[in-house]
Amino acid sequence: MPLFGKSKEKIYHIDHLPEKMRLVLKTVMDANLPDIAKYYGLKYLTPRYGEPIFIPYGDLNGKFDSYEEAFEKIYENIEERKGDGYRQYKQWYPNVELLDHYRIVFHSTVTPEEGVIYGIGAHPLGDLKQELQIEGNEITVVGMAVRVKNAKYFDFLKERRKEIIDAYNFLYSEFHSKYDKDKVYVEEVATYYMNKFFEVIDSYFKGLTFTNQLKGEVAVVPLFSSQAKKDGKIVDLWKEYYKKYFEDGSYYKFEAIRAIYNEEFVNKLLSQIKDNFEKVVLVGEDDKKPKVPEVLKDLKVVKEESNYVVLQR
Repeated sequence: MPLFGKSKEKIYHIDHLPEKMRLVLKTVMDANLPDIAKYYGLKYLTPRYGEPIFIPYGDLNGKFDSYEEAFEKIYENIEERKGDGYRQYKQWYPNVELLDHYRIVFHSTVTPEEGVIYGIGAHPLGDLKQELQIEGNEITVVGMAVRVKNAKYFDFLKERRKEIIDAYNFLYSEFHSKYDKDKVYVEEVATYYMNKFFEVIDSYFKGLTFTNQLKGEVAVVPLFSSQAKKDGKIVDLWKEYYKKYFEDGSYYKFEAIRAIYNEEFVNKLLSQIKDNFEKVVLVGEDDKKPKVPEVLKDLKVVKEESNYVVLQR
């Protein structure tokens, strides 16, 4: 783990930080959208050991007149440390491309000089460059979870970003009102951070070619599992098909992607793709071979690999 400078002062608990900093930290720990990162073929990198980008609470102290000032303080500290931190992550993940967005987590460490130091870790968003080798002309990737050379991309999730943000704000507001003794969740802060996530995404993928037409020779379709049968609003589908999570208080298990990829939506999408493409490549989740949905059963399987299936008319 890279060495960090001695903290300016020692603070033992997040509740001893100024209110605006405390509220920002506790809120952004929820608002990091890991499932949406997965849709885009990205993930927050987990340290193999230690915490390469570690910030003691003492370095986050100060007077903050606004949430924006607290954010600036956090990012100033990340910027100071990310050089050494990125070098460590690239040793662990040699081919990764690192994006300037982070999952914030609680962390503590021990040094001979200062003993236990409490603070936060910043896990960077990374692209592990998972590229699929598909041959053909006029290739369209329907979704964003895989990269294919010379392909166009159809990002159907982009038009649902506000709904995604609203859904997570509803979810975490309810969670904190029920289970957090301090009831700390600030929608203004969460909305800012989730919008920042999407701004980073758009900047990173600006070099790709996008299309709003589902037509061509080859369609590559990454799939995600879902318990939801009908299409609808994310929150409504959570309440209908994942209501046990509400009953158990397992709010951390909710994922917008599991509502968006409901059976009705996916079947409608695949029906349209089947009519407008010669080949359909289904890509499984987590490097597993996908199951061919009933709507595509009349197509011929022409190739099977460990994580994808190629079908043709």
